[in-house]
Amino acid sequence: MLMDLTEEETLLRDSVTSFAEKVLRDRVKPFVAEHAFPTDLVREFSSLGFMGTAYDPAYDGGGLGTSGAAIVAETLARAEPGFAAIYLCNSAPMTVLARYGSAEIKREWLTKLCRGETLASFGVTEPSGGSDVANIRMRAVEDGDDFVLTGSKIFSTNAGTPLHGLSTIIAVTDSDKGPKGLSTFLVPVGTPGFSIGRAGKKIGWRIADSVELFLDQCRVPKRNMIGARGDGLRQILTTLSIGRILVAATALGLARKAVDLARAYGAGRNIGGKPIFANQGVTFPLADMLTKIHAAELMIRNAAMLTDAERPFRTETSMVKLFASELASEAADAAVQVHGGYGVFEDFEVSGLIGEARVLRLVEGTSEVQRLIIARELTA
Repeated sequence: MLMDLTEEETLLRDSVTSFAEKVLRDRVKPFVAEHAFPTDLVREFSSLGFMGTAYDPAYDGGGLGTSGAAIVAETLARAEPGFAAIYLCNSAPMTVLARYGSAEIKREWLTKLCRGETLASFGVTEPSGGSDVANIRMRAVEDGDDFVLTGSKIFSTNAGTPLHGLSTIIAVTDSDKGPKGLSTFLVPVGTPGFSIGRAGKKIGWRIADSVELFLDQCRVPKRNMIGARGDGLRQILTTLSIGRILVAATALGLARKAVDLARAYGAGRNIGGKPIFANQGVTFPLADMLTKIHAAELMIRNAAMLTDAERPFRTETSMVKLFASELASEAADAAVQVHGGYGVFEDFEVSGLIGEARVLRLVEGTSEVQRLIIARELTA
């Protein structure tokens, strides 16, 4: 199956690669070591217009759709997976605004996001809910020309950083309608009653801050509702499905990085007077990784093309997210094994990949959730 990049996609890949190699790769390392958000690097990246890659040029986007966004995520992850996480977590709320926001919301907020003037966060998961997005507890009560939101969200990445300007929040507007009673709201940073918890240190996505959001009688105007009342669940499920492609692309970039590091280390390592790559026990696992990397690349490309063509894509996005995220863990483990005892020391970059990869099997729906979605095809 031949799926060449277009001329625009090739230019995009080359431009992001240039940023990743010349700017990101070395300068990001101190932030990774300190679990610190790289504000200036994100600002520099955003100023180049990459955040808007997928979106409508009418709002200063690049117009390259999910296919283009996947190229950005993969290329960033090959340099630093946590930086790709900042990108993909900003893409989720942007997708909500682009697909469902009013013309006014898109003019005011999507344009800023595409230009890289601010970052957004996604407020979906709750402490009691986990992957069960249909049982949201946060309430949005209608009061005159406003809605008043009360509740909390967890694992909101990019929130609380110096560049954070807004969150998209899903809440219950009609409690008697079950999952059809959910709606989505845009909540700007600085809105009274909207506060942000402290970022904790994670084993992966170390530079991408993830925090809890608190909304205490947080009042937003009705015009800040994104799309139709009661359409929240459909919006979130669609956005998560698209986000899974970017998670898969991040996983692919991480897997490539793992093989890059293993290859560089193994090329100069000798045991018993022989190069370690003369040992099939070392090279065969990497051969398996190269094979699965090729498969993941084709799956990602296919899922992105389905999405951009507005054809059914949810099963395929779950498949590729499941396959690629589990591949990332396998590749990270194989690369550490090539390094032997050195692979567990923080002085070696490969040591951090296992944690980075492990996160990818949880976000945008766990591996178990993806298997549930795929299994529905058996009875369809």
